[in-house]
Amino acid sequence: MPKKLLIITLSLTILWTLMGVSLCSANEEMPSGQYFTLVDENNNIIHQTAMRVHEGDEYISADNARYKVVEIQGDIAICAYQGEERMPVVSFDSRKQAWVFKGQEIAVLSGEQKSTIAVYHTHSDESYVPSDGTESREGNGGIYDVGQAFVDELKSLGFNVQYNKNNHNPHDINAYNRSRKTALTLIKKENPNVVVDIHRDAVPPDVYQAKVEGQDVTKIKLVVGKQNPNMKTNLEFAKQIKAVMDKQSPGLSNGIFMGKGDYNQDLSPRAILLEVGAHTNDKKSATEGVKLFAGTMQSVLAGNSDGNKDPEAKPLSQNEQGGFTSVIILLVVVAAAGGGFYLLNKGYSSK
Repeated sequence: MPKKLLIITLSLTILWTLMGVSLCSANEEMPSGQYFTLVDENNNIIHQTAMRVHEGDEYISADNARYKVVEIQGDIAICAYQGEERMPVVSFDSRKQAWVFKGQEIAVLSGEQKSTIAVYHTHSDESYVPSDGTESREGNGGIYDVGQAFVDELKSLGFNVQYNKNNHNPHDINAYNRSRKTALTLIKKENPNVVVDIHRDAVPPDVYQAKVEGQDVTKIKLVVGKQNPNMKTNLEFAKQIKAVMDKQSPGLSNGIFMGKGDYNQDLSPRAILLEVGAHTNDKKSATEGVKLFAGTMQSVLAGNSDGNKDPEAKPLSQNEQGGFTSVIILLVVVAAAGGGFYLLNKGYSSK
């Protein structure tokens, strides 16, 4: 009997480890200096990103064309065009003097409600070479200056902002496991309307550099994790944000990337990851871009008070915070344990 239990214990330990490595690697990035180039069927460049790209990942471009990665060849991701993405329709109501989404009676830029936004950084070392002199800083990197600019602008617009400056270094595949504790703390204590994880990309400067409203800025890319139960709601929220960005600050959006992984977005249907420029852009452009983005958040959220939130858009309860990933792991482990018992019992009974 002890031998039987030992075999089962070792098997489950190995299985759990392999599952953990697989889920963490989904959030992995390319090594320094390397990045993926997404191309269409005619080899036209669609986008570039240092996020590790997998078959099945998707990208909604700045002009709302949707692509799906169908093949990976080295650092080239070949994409198939899926058609034009149907986006939320937003227009300016001159009578209400507010932006409104079609089909919604409430104004999305009323300025009367006070929403709470939680902000943190999973990759605490990320920096901007032209301004910080390095792409990675062991302590808090230049990304915190960008985060602070975002927070200050949100506060000036009347938001309640909770900014957690915890450091989650090193920048490795376990960074999201460490930042998950931070996100959980923010959600449990503050019950925020939105949870924002601010990053920067690592690609050539022209991928993000832009001039918007006469200012030199970096574009903002939204990232949605496909491996979480909130993916549909997360994506709809990201599309709302992009729709307002396109109206309010044309040229600011760098699209929406839907990647393998969860990026801790299983914790809230309104969790979003931002890529604010790249390490090759200067930090001032990044701060100016993220300040414009803060105005977008005002437009999207001002009409959403606790009384009129969609039930789907509430943070998960404490009992649900393990998320979809934990459920999958548990099911696999239980199945493996059952199979192990069956095989071992079969072996013993045949002796």
